[in-house]
Amino acid sequence: MKLTTRFFLILLIISVIPMMISVSWNVHQYHSTANTFFDLHKAVSNLAAANIDEWLQRVNRSFAFLYEIENPLKRTKVDENKIIKQATTVNSEIMALSFIGVDGKPVFELQSKKIKSKKHLSVYNKDLVAEANETGKVALGDVLCIENDPYFPLAYPLINGKTVLFYFSLSNLWDKLISQKTGKSGKVIIVNEKGKLLGCQDSKNSKYNVKHIQETFLESGKSGFLKDLKIGGEKYSGSYSRAEGLPWVVVSLQSNDEIYGPRRRAIIIFSIFTLVTLAISILIMLMISKKIIQPINNIMHSVKYFLRDQRLDKVIPREGWPEIKNLVSILNRLMLELQAYRAFQLNQIVEEKNKAQALIDTIPDGVLLIDNANRLIYSNGVALRLLNIPKISPDIIIPNSVANRDFNEKLSVIVTSKEKLMETEVYAKISLEPPVSKSFRIISRQFMLETLKRPGRVIILRDISDEKELEKAREDFFHMITHDMRAPLSTIQGYVELLIKIIPKAERTDKYLKSMLYSSRRLRGMIDDILNTTKLEKGTLMLQTEEIDAQEFLDRIVENHEPVAGPKKIELSSSLPARNFKFFGDHLMLERVITNLVGNSLKFTPKGGHINLSAEENESEIRISVEDNGPGIPEKQRKSIFEKGSQMEEHKSMGFGLGLAMCSMTVNLHGGKIWVESEVGKGSKFIFTVSKALNID
Repeated sequence: MKLTTRFFLILLIISVIPMMISVSWNVHQYHSTANTFFDLHKAVSNLAAANIDEWLQRVNRSFAFLYEIENPLKRTKVDENKIIKQATTVNSEIMALSFIGVDGKPVFELQSKKIKSKKHLSVYNKDLVAEANETGKVALGDVLCIENDPYFPLAYPLINGKTVLFYFSLSNLWDKLISQKTGKSGKVIIVNEKGKLLGCQDSKNSKYNVKHIQETFLESGKSGFLKDLKIGGEKYSGSYSRAEGLPWVVVSLQSNDEIYGPRRRAIIIFSIFTLVTLAISILIMLMISKKIIQPINNIMHSVKYFLRDQRLDKVIPREGWPEIKNLVSILNRLMLELQAYRAFQLNQIVEEKNKAQALIDTIPDGVLLIDNANRLIYSNGVALRLLNIPKISPDIIIPNSVANRDFNEKLSVIVTSKEKLMETEVYAKISLEPPVSKSFRIISRQFMLETLKRPGRVIILRDISDEKELEKAREDFFHMITHDMRAPLSTIQGYVELLIKIIPKAERTDKYLKSMLYSSRRLRGMIDDILNTTKLEKGTLMLQTEEIDAQEFLDRIVENHEPVAGPKKIELSSSLPARNFKFFGDHLMLERVITNLVGNSLKFTPKGGHINLSAEENESEIRISVEDNGPGIPEKQRKSIFEKGSQMEEHKSMGFGLGLAMCSMTVNLHGGKIWVESEVGKGSKFIFTVSKALNID
């Protein structure tokens, strides 16, 4: 991202974004305020509908006197005219009344002096009386507006075929409802279910789209919201509620300008202010670009050129604000000094490179350096001769350019591997006069190419032919000794066992003979370890599996080692679960494993210590352990002791380092694993497992 762009974004974050947040907040407040207004109008319309229902209940209570006329249990004949006239006089809600006989003609008519009409109101609702007689139910008429006074007609049919036509005044109700308007432009209007305005309301309110209200009523339920209703060229919004007892709907409205106007104006003002702030930010950015960013860009380009070519052809021009000019002067001086220092260091680097070159060319190993694309970066003469590469060149690709097939195969595996450290061996024919075959160890390690910021690889080709010959000679020597020693050792062991049987029992004699027998067996075991280790390494050793009784197996090993444990006063014991068990395995090989573990414990357990052998089983394996209270094994050596030839430094003179390696390979052959749990100063516990899958075999 360019520096100019970053500066512009920073200015936006500092100045414009807070304004945009303010605009967003005002938009949120705009919607929140609108919802508040709608909720208020809903409350007003609900209250007005409740007022209508309350008024209707009072009207219903006005009909209580009719019960005296219609009471089926009355015993004496009542004067209907008298009762109706008395009730009308008492009830101020009834403004006019017409008592109509069975023949449809008025018996008598009453009308309040407050009514300005010269005609009796009954002349306006003749059809209403017929409807009540026909249905036998109370018939409700449309609101009459006489001289700006609203009246509500209601025809009540009596059981004797006569009808009472009432007219109730709506003036007080209308005034109460209309006074509940909200805001300066608020309106409360009462309409029927078809959306038509009921009589004696403000004539200005009638200038609205009746179809709009009607469609809203059809789509909604008892109450709802009404939006964008035009009245007199101005839009209104609000809420409506239906009355329970009458087919009337109360609509509470308020002009959109009063509902939305203040917030809309605030949003417009903030938006204009945001645009002005954005324009100012752009002007400031242009000024900064000229005084700061452009000089900084010149500095960056000059420094990049200096780092690339390591020379300063021309100084950076001094421009911009005074602080920038001072920075330019300092950078010019710094790069000039670096250029002089580099010239001095270059001579020393060349000298050090020549020293390293001489060292690498002197060592007998072949050395290769390749990059992440396997191109040859460097090689000494030994590697070039071994791989038949004529010279160092970027066109040389490893292993494609290696003609020697033996090296080619091994190097192919190395360069395609993602492991950082690899080591392998190869037996290859070398093009000499005459050609010879030698053994080489190839060591490869990844390193980071600082110039490319990518991994490279160093490969070392080491001639180990002499090591191989020495190792072979050592193995031949071991085989010769072990085979030549087995025959006389078998004779010694046999005669000792015979002497134990024929010589009369004596404490000293038994002690000496058992010690001789233990030593001969131990020596025989060491010879077997050497032979078995060789077979295990070559994979030629075959298990001779048989069923083994765990208790007898451990007891026999304990008995064989008593001649050594007794004189050292070491307690040697075995323990098994309450229920003995049997398992399958190579009896002799497993005995050698435990014998080696017990022998090691006897070496290092102090006088008066204890060694315990234990065995247990689960569904999949047998677990056998040898635990002592000897000096313990340091944590860093607990894995390496199972490697061939590995011994703790203080025990180098106590054997060949083959015993635990042989144990590990034998346990692996039995489908198990071996490990040690130890704490320095408190003892060690060697544990190994034998797979129960051998039972199937």
